[in-house]
Amino acid sequence: MKKWIIMLCIMIFAICTVVFFVTRTGKIKIINLKNEMAGKSISINIYKGKQYLHDFAVNSLLKIKTPPQIAIWVEDAEGNYIETLYATSKIVHQNWSKAPSDPAQKGQIRRDEALPYWTHKRGNGKIIPDTVTSATPKGASTINTKVSTAKGQYTILAEVNLSTDFNEYYPKEAKAGAENYSGGEFGSGQPAIVYAATINSDDNKIHELVPIGHSSPDGKDGKLYKDLSTLTTAREIVEKITCTIK
Repeated sequence: MKKWIIMLCIMIFAICTVVFFVTRTGKIKIINLKNEMAGKSISINIYKGKQYLHDFAVNSLLKIKTPPQIAIWVEDAEGNYIETLYATSKIVHQNWSKAPSDPAQKGQIRRDEALPYWTHKRGNGKIIPDTVTSATPKGASTINTKVSTAKGQYTILAEVNLSTDFNEYYPKEAKAGAENYSGGEFGSGQPAIVYAATINSDDNKIHELVPIGHSSPDGKDGKLYKDLSTLTTAREIVEKITCTIK
């Protein structure tokens, strides 16, 4: 009788283990970019946080789950923008939902508050959508791409935020021009968080990007604001971001 119970427990454990790994790996989206381009290979892992998917109210009747906007790019040791490695398709194509009070027509809607640190850094730098973007992942993802920079030390940065991620410091009701205004009823709410890691092109260890500040709430400037004390759920959009040079 005891032997039968032990065998049953082993079978249950084995089934649970298989299910765990299948479901765990099945949630990771693999994104391959710049396959045909020259450069050093890099893998970037984005780990989904508790607030990664956000309730977005399209109207009074319809609510959907939306993932964050993300941009990942490279800077030199002096902080000069070099190239974008990845950006979510909505920010690249500026394909925003129309707020009821927004007079602009769909396709002409601007969201200055969405990833403004990256936007200002790259300036007029050309973005080729086919080489840096894909459908926005709904969960954890691994981005395999290429870094075209020469050997040496440089910085990998990421900027992450959600639409309508309001809190008591960045409320929906904030008025344009106020320090806590973030784009109105369909705006960001809490500003985007910027993550960074300084790496060496010859070092193939895993580097974790750490939060270094947030960008402008309304997107009117390209400054980095280091105080993260007013951010709450925004700090749980991603659990962590890592990168490895191969």
